[in-house]
Amino acid sequence: MPEVERVIEQIVSQLPGYSPRPQQFEMARTISEAINTGRHALIEAGTGSGKSFGYLIPLIESGKKAVISTGTIALQEQLLFKDIPFLAQAYGKDIKVALAKGRSNYICLRKLYELNQALSPIDPSRAAVTELIQLSARKYWNGDRAELPFNVDPRVWADSLGSDGEDCLGPKCANWEFTPHRMARLACEDAQIIIANHALYFTDLVTEAGILPKHDIVVFDEAHHLDRAAVGALSVQVSRWMSGKLLQRVQRRFSSVPGKVIDTIATAEHDLMDMFYARGRGQFRLERDPLFEENTHQMAEALSRLSQWLGTTDASQMTLIDSEPGMEKARAEVIREQMQSVADDLSRRWEHFATLRTGDRRANWLQTDPTRDYYELNSAPLDAGESLEPMLWKTRTCVLTSATLAVDGKFDFVRRELGLPDNTLDRVLGSPFDYPNQALLYVPRALPLPNDPKFTEAACPEIEQILRMTQGRAFVLCTSYRSLREISQTLIPNLPFPCKTQEDLPRARLVDWFKTTPNAVLFATSTFWEGVDVPGDALSCVIIDKLPFSSPDEPVVQARTEQMKAKDEDWFGGYVLPKAVLALKQGFGRLIRTHSDKGLVAILDRRVVTMRYGDIVLRSLPPARRIQTLAATLEAAFQQSTARPADNRTRAATVRTPGADLGYQGARSNAPPPDLDAVLGEPSWD
Repeated sequence: MPEVERVIEQIVSQLPGYSPRPQQFEMARTISEAINTGRHALIEAGTGSGKSFGYLIPLIESGKKAVISTGTIALQEQLLFKDIPFLAQAYGKDIKVALAKGRSNYICLRKLYELNQALSPIDPSRAAVTELIQLSARKYWNGDRAELPFNVDPRVWADSLGSDGEDCLGPKCANWEFTPHRMARLACEDAQIIIANHALYFTDLVTEAGILPKHDIVVFDEAHHLDRAAVGALSVQVSRWMSGKLLQRVQRRFSSVPGKVIDTIATAEHDLMDMFYARGRGQFRLERDPLFEENTHQMAEALSRLSQWLGTTDASQMTLIDSEPGMEKARAEVIREQMQSVADDLSRRWEHFATLRTGDRRANWLQTDPTRDYYELNSAPLDAGESLEPMLWKTRTCVLTSATLAVDGKFDFVRRELGLPDNTLDRVLGSPFDYPNQALLYVPRALPLPNDPKFTEAACPEIEQILRMTQGRAFVLCTSYRSLREISQTLIPNLPFPCKTQEDLPRARLVDWFKTTPNAVLFATSTFWEGVDVPGDALSCVIIDKLPFSSPDEPVVQARTEQMKAKDEDWFGGYVLPKAVLALKQGFGRLIRTHSDKGLVAILDRRVVTMRYGDIVLRSLPPARRIQTLAATLEAAFQQSTARPADNRTRAATVRTPGADLGYQGARSNAPPPDLDAVLGEPSWD
């Protein structure tokens, strides 16, 4: 047995109910090989395969400094408060770990003391500020907003308390030695393992902000959205009010800003609004246009002049509010430099749009809403691979893992999207769950195609029939808000189960509601297709309305497919279909979370079984056992009682299906969960 497997046996076997997982062993072996050879690893490991220990143990054994980048807060908390503490106890040694966050999450002590001085005794924020000062003075709190024992008004935090680089004195600050943001940075420097998220990681990588210390290895868990995070960090955006807010800030500090500087920015802004708002409200592709180039370049030049003026102006002319005695000059210099830096950055962004060129492999678009006096310019790369090669792949060992990275058992799509080197190790490890005996897959063939105007009308009775059979306990996952609203508004008044949509409560509260409410039904969109873990009988059914193809009007998708068509490339099979398959796998993955979970996945899109590409979709999904009809055996498996449940309309409910009366009057909302063993043993499968 290789050394890493022996370590897993010794360490992880201390968990209650431990059983060896071949997928975990293979994952650890592959990552050890990648670390030892300096190669990268691309690993799809199904739900329940033990991914976190599969990469944590090789990282700890290597002794090298590593970052683990995740896609969700839930996984960060699992690593920080459960997995790594367990490993530290099992190893019998301290494992230094730190959580990396953006600086705005930490309090600025100087701002806190200034706010305390400025507030009147009767200000409603006074009590919170006093408590913050006491917590900071007694060292009971590390300055992280998320770890406060009470809530602070988000606006107060953003405007008056949070740390930011635009108003920081750095080492010249009297509180520098104990600044929470600095202490968090030092903790990351001292840690062997740093936990971050994808957005922070790529923003730091692209901007070279130095948020994360130098490291030898990065593990991207939940790596199926790595391309989105990378593209986001490499995108350029400007919007209404950016230039105006900067100018207002400068005018608050300097009483003698030259009129010419002010006028050139105001004129440029006015010309831009006239040009953009003439198009009306909506989303528009940006094309080469002399007037557009002239106006965007005019704004870039106006901001450049503001920067030049700031660079030559004496900081002693600035007006400072509530500045610490003796710190006026130092703070004035810092603020002036920061404002100049913001002006330079905005000027560069506007110049980016002024110099757009056809064939630059970017999607460029304008969003306008004249009724809100708002516009926004966006420029995003069509893929991140070319940029990631010098910044990431050539600088450290990278491990990419997720339950959804492969399409039809291959990594061709993700390799192309991210530009991974040819020598990257890859493994499809599957799941230890017994999907043929734990999950059913139902695809009705009689519904209209999803683009048929009558699809939703026809789908609603099908969804209602399924929900009554499963006694609720279901996610109804929709591919758009429009579908969500049409389906939920039609069905909720008729269903005898507790129902909510994702628009009713914040995400975390909805998950808690679903877990604690018998027979609950949640109608949701992409927010709940992934990152939601509901093990046990509370979730026994996942209904998906359509294959989650990206909207053809989405700017990056539109530009990418047009470019592929121009090159006579397979835009559907090489781009659109793989993206949909990976999203579908995430939605499917909500159902089976443990070895004892059982249930039904219903995909109401008959293209899965009628189109040629449906075979690729089905081969990519976990191997659930397929049914063609909602047979009586399925109904019996989900219904343990014929008593009526609590009806959310306070009246009896029955359901009729074409050609047959199921005679189902419902089941009590507290009825025992159904036993699916009988139906899963039935021979009537495709």
